[in-house]
Amino acid sequence: MMQAGIARTAAVTPRQDCCAPIDGCNILGSEGDFTRVNKRRYKNYAAETGTSYQYFFDSRRRVVRPEGQGSGSDFTFVVTADQSAPFMLRIFLSDRALALWREAHGRELDSNEQYAAAKMRLFRAFDEVGDLRREALNLLVDQSNIEDLLGPLGLS
Repeated sequence: MMQAGIARTAAVTPRQDCCAPIDGCNILGSEGDFTRVNKRRYKNYAAETGTSYQYFFDSRRRVVRPEGQGSGSDFTFVVTADQSAPFMLRIFLSDRALALWREAHGRELDSNEQYAAAKMRLFRAFDEVGDLRREALNLLVDQSNIEDLLGPLGLS
């Protein structure tokens, strides 16, 4: 039986350039309200649904969602499912969720931990949502799920 999770070998762009939130590389710099990653590494994820996804992080942008979700950040990922045409998914990390985390844990989440919350929400969507193209703007990290998403990472 295939276990859901990240494939340990990731396909990399032909130029072999990559950057990830490890080894001191802060992919979410603070240049205004918009941050784009120039170096991309495609990663693989084998979902519980049986779908094989390839994805990379594209950008982070400060936004105010008009749907009553308030202010926060959109983390944009480019995704392909089973080698189909790529599409963009935005994970909205609400400022309200960050405030809840700060109150519960007595500290701010740093930029890499915020990225981790968005990525954990992306993985949950891979595992649970059948048609991700329809969910392009509906994936949220908010007060209802931030603790659940970050719990497995052991952040405190």
